[in-house]
Amino acid sequence: MKRRYVVVLATGLALAAPASASAHARAATVALDYRLVLDSATRALSGVSVSILDGDRSVRVDVDRGLLVVRGDLSEPMLRISSAGAYANRASITAVAEKIVPAGRGWQRVSPGPTFTWHEHRLAPPPYDGGRSGPVARFVIPATLNGHHVGIRGTFVRYARPSIWPWAAAAGVLAVALVTALRTRPELRGRLTTMLGSLAGLAGLATLAVFGAADAPNRRVAWAQIVVAAGIAAVVYGALIRLHGIRRIQLAGFIGLAAALVSLSYLSVFWHGVVISLTSATASRALLVTGLITGATAAVSSLRYEGPA
Repeated sequence: MKRRYVVVLATGLALAAPASASAHARAATVALDYRLVLDSATRALSGVSVSILDGDRSVRVDVDRGLLVVRGDLSEPMLRISSAGAYANRASITAVAEKIVPAGRGWQRVSPGPTFTWHEHRLAPPPYDGGRSGPVARFVIPATLNGHHVGIRGTFVRYARPSIWPWAAAAGVLAVALVTALRTRPELRGRLTTMLGSLAGLAGLATLAVFGAADAPNRRVAWAQIVVAAGIAAVVYGALIRLHGIRRIQLAGFIGLAAALVSLSYLSVFWHGVVISLTSATASRALLVTGLITGATAAVSSLRYEGPA
């Protein structure tokens, strides 16, 4: 294959690269078994806003007024958060274990403002209970607000895992339909391959957008991922419009391959009940099936194309 096609292939595959960050424990989470629901008393704390973030494993606290002291595993003062900033106790074994501050003495400033987010091991989901769904356990993080005992309290709510068979069947039907169309209409194979590659690329770009904009419950939009993917897509689709014949078909196959790889990196949404996306769980799964099947079909068809150049 000519060098230019190797370059195009590498560029197309780069579309899949941003999604790989979802595999890391502290990066974007796209699917969960549990939701953590805060109690009404915690949501109603005067002058304090509490959120569960980062795949239901981190806590974000915003203190408009007053002083909130969060306590660790041994009830030791761990964090002090107020309008003056957030401070962590270097003598707290919990703060050290959570890698908020290094071990030592005294209080270290960890945020100049009244908002602080930290990873909280006490939000780890309970052991798997054999498929029971609904509220399954409670959690509490002891704290005091202006000297009064309060707590960050809530419930682990487990969602049933979806059945993968309907989606597998839909993927199979779509694959069979596309392969049949390509085999029975060889004179249209080039055009169909280009259309499938283009559709797969759009599905892959939409996948990066709907998951990247939601970016787990951590409230950070993955702008870098979205912008890079959109920029690459603009270049690749511009080349697709200018090229003709076998070159266009090969490029469509490369786009399809990249889209299929993007879809593969999000497959966890098919076996977890909670999907973190801008669209519904059903729409998100349908988008992945579309990108995976049309992309893989376009990639294989482009390699087997024997029509005119």
